[in-house]
Order: sequence, then structure tokens, then C-alpha cells
Amino acid sequence: MSSASVAVDMTTMLLLTLLALLGSTSAKRLGVSGTDITYGGEKVFLNGANIAWNNYGYDFGNGGYDGTLETWVGEIGSSGGNSIRIWVHVEGDSTPTYDENGYVTSCDRTGQFENDVLSLLNAAEASGVVVNLCMWNGAVLRNQKTIDLIYEDSKLDSYIEKCLTPLMETIKGHPALGSYEAINEPEGSVKVESNSDACYDTTLIGQQGAGWTGANIPMERFLRFIGRQNQAVRAVDPETLITLGSWSQFSQNDVFPSSHNHYTDACLNGAAGGSGAQLDFYQMHSYDWQGAWTTGAPFTVDASDYELDKPIVIGEFSSACAAGTSLPDLFEYAYTHGYSGAWTWHYTATGDCSDTREAQRQGLGHLVDRTDNGLVDFTVE
Repeated sequence: MSSASVAVDMTTMLLLTLLALLGSTSAKRLGVSGTDITYGGEKVFLNGANIAWNNYGYDFGNGGYDGTLETWVGEIGSSGGNSIRIWVHVEGDSTPTYDENGYVTSCDRTGQFENDVLSLLNAAEASGVVVNLCMWNGAVLRNQKTIDLIYEDSKLDSYIEKCLTPLMETIKGHPALGSYEAINEPEGSVKVESNSDACYDTTLIGQQGAGWTGANIPMERFLRFIGRQNQAVRAVDPETLITLGSWSQFSQNDVFPSSHNHYTDACLNGAAGGSGAQLDFYQMHSYDWQGAWTTGAPFTVDASDYELDKPIVIGEFSSACAAGTSLPDLFEYAYTHGYSGAWTWHYTATGDCSDTREAQRQGLGHLVDRTDNGLVDFTVE
């Protein structure tokens, strides 16, 4: 063999070694295996809190990002939390930027929005925390231009093109980017009506109080709004998990009375007009009603009792509205009854059904170092 051939072979070997090393240092991400959530391939439990907001609807973009959220993430991480759920646009009063006709022209007026979200993710990584980005809020929805995004495909297209895709291009692959949630509690603004398609028939969940805002948006429009965002996120970063936070168990199962799962793969993909609109894990919120749990509430049953084929996270709860149950006991229940995570409501510590920050930090510490039903202490890298 000539010396030139040896040199070429050595160069090739070095290149292959370098590529292998680069591949081995790629970021770990949240994943799903059956009904478990994983991180780096290992089963985990998302022990965390809702931050939701510091300044409702004004935390990101247009100069609103002031570092408070990063401080709170650090406190949650140092208390034993490994995850947060944060609200982004909320009702759309600050972001994204709408033109006079209601089309989205950018994420914000100053060009800071995408980097603000990236800064939060960087802070979360440093604190050992993964992030669920919840974009919109259906529990309170008053901005007509945001409502129009749900009704009009062309306006939703403008949001996806001018804001959602640029955001995902900026943050894709980030180890602290855990999951994407198109909207919080769409059931609050849904229209209660019968429909020949069970995906869109909301009479059962209406019996349990859905539709409380009076916005009366058909479920078909909500599912399209959710599903098309999910497709857009997957098109840029297919490793980001997708979830949807429902106000209760009633809209995410077909087992218990007055319940119907509106967020099946078939419902979301059908409404979105294609594949890739489905959820990776379910997310149910759980509060008592007049001091008692509702039928089939997460803190009264095992996750397997819902007979779902995906993980379930209890996305909102508090001891203030938990039929007299303490936060440590709530975390213990979620951890030992098959759920894949639990996020307290909420670190801003405002409202009737919210615990103090100190109480939430103590609750987060209850599961520190547990491994028997999923790893709680894992390194975000």
C-alpha cells in the first residue's frame, strides 16, 4: 500500500471517529415508550410545577422578558423539580403581532421573542429542568384576533409561517425542550353541541361544565387549530413531544361516565387533514368540585384505568383544591399509581386553587431520589 493510500485511510478513520464522537454528544430528549415517558431512553417521572406566567401574556417578546422566570426555574430545580409548564402567548394580547386584518406578521414587534424563549430553555437546562411550552389559553379567551386564528385557516397559516416555525427553528433540538402544547383547556371555550361525528360531539363534556367562557367555538375548529400546530412543530423538530392540557379527565377518556376522548389520533389527524397531528402523551388537570373529587378523577384511579395507550401527566393540581389532600400525598399518589408526571398549580401563587411557592417547593422535594416508578433526578444535557 502506498504512503498516499495510508494517509487517505488515516484521514477517513479520523473523520469517522469525529463523527461518532459528535453523534455520542447529541442532546438527550424526552421520549415515549408505551405508556411511559423517558429521558435518554430511561423511564422518568416529570416532577414539576406550572409557572404559567409572571406577567400574564406579556412574559416573552416586546421587552417583557425580565429574568423573573429564570429565577423561578432555578428555585424549582433546586427544590427537586425536573420540569415546568409555561404559558407563552396566552390570549394573544402582546404576542404574536397581528396586522389590522388579523394576520400574524411576526412573533413580536421587537424581534426578541424567539431568543427570550431560548433564554428560558438555557436557564432550564442549567437548572436540570425540562420545559413544556403551552402556547394559548382556552380557559379564558377574549382576544378576537386570536379567536379568528381558530376559525380561519389562512390566519392560522400566517401564525405558523411567521411565528411558530421561526420559533421552532430557533429552539429545535434543545435538551430542555420537552413538549409542546397548542392550547390550555380548550374545553373552556368550546361550543356544547351534538354532532354526527363523535370527535366533535361535545354534549357529554358539556354536562360536566365545558363551555364556561361562552366563546362557543366548535370542537372541530379547535381540533384543527391544535392538530395543524402539532404538524408544524413535528415538521421542524419531530423529537419534541406533543401534549394537550384538558380541564379534567372528562374529555380524555371513554371509560368513565359523561366522558369522551376528543383527542385521539383519529380525531386530531382527521380534523387537521393529514398525519402528524396526534398527541404523544395525555395531560389531565385535576381539582376537586365543592370539596370532593369528580367521578374518575386522576387522584382516585390508576392511570391504567383510563385504558389509554399513551402516558398521562397530571398537568395541574393543588392541595388547595384537592379534597383535603396534602401536596406530598398528591405527588406520592401520582408517582405510585402509574402517572408519568405531576405539575403543581402554580408558582405565581395567585388565585383560589393555588398553593404557596414554599408549599410547592416542599411538595417537589417529596420524590427526590426516587427511582422505583421512574427516575426523578435526571441530568438535562
